[in-house]
Amino acid sequence: MSDETGNESGFEPGVEAWIAGLGKARDAVRQHLVQRQLAVHLGGRPGPLRVLDVGCGQGTQAVALARAGHVVVGLDVASGLLEQARRLQQEQPADVRGRLCFEHGDLFHLDGRHQSRYDLVCCHGVAMYLPSLAETVSALVGAARPGGLVSILTRNRAGIAMRAGMRRDWTAALAGFDARYYTNRLGLEGVRADEPTEVQAALAGAGASTVAWYGVRLFSDHWDSEDPPADLDALLAAEEQAGRRDPYRALAALTHTVAELA
Repeated sequence: MSDETGNESGFEPGVEAWIAGLGKARDAVRQHLVQRQLAVHLGGRPGPLRVLDVGCGQGTQAVALARAGHVVVGLDVASGLLEQARRLQQEQPADVRGRLCFEHGDLFHLDGRHQSRYDLVCCHGVAMYLPSLAETVSALVGAARPGGLVSILTRNRAGIAMRAGMRRDWTAALAGFDARYYTNRLGLEGVRADEPTEVQAALAGAGASTVAWYGVRLFSDHWDSEDPPADLDALLAAEEQAGRRDPYRALAALTHTVAELA
């Protein structure tokens, strides 16, 4: 995603709450960090790249990639979020609008025009709502061309206890140490968290080698509905360093993994 959207049964009840959180501090940190981390791996590739953004949500990452000169197809199953994405598209300059296409689509029902086609396949914040990490990764890899990149943002299992502890919810922190599933901030139950090594293993099993992995949102993940602070740039700098360094990245709320097909 560039957004935390998934299948209709998994995410649809959380759409309204998700929209309400757009532009808040936690959202700003997430979107900025993912953009910065991904940009590191795109700079040396001749463009424009063909990009598929699965679970594109309100279109933040899709628009950012189109503004960078790439041709982007955004897919989502949530009609309300696609409406948001199309409104954002219309606010862009004509050349950026022309590089964007938003469609209703399901990762597990991609037609032939999406197979083995893309230089970059993004799936940001979707996997936690889908039943199988391995099947999700396999479908993403299937949309990328040989030599293409896959960028996937997953819920980090270690972050469950970390967030609860930073919020001083000691009961939830104790339960979180051994938790695999949790109720997220949108009120959705049974959301899955994966370990970074599990994501890397799933990518390897699908034929993609991990190039790098990052943590996303450590210091600000326990915030509620705060607006971006006046010192947002300083916060982003700290979060960016935490996302790149051990042991901090292993405790972040989200794991951003970038892999390349053989």
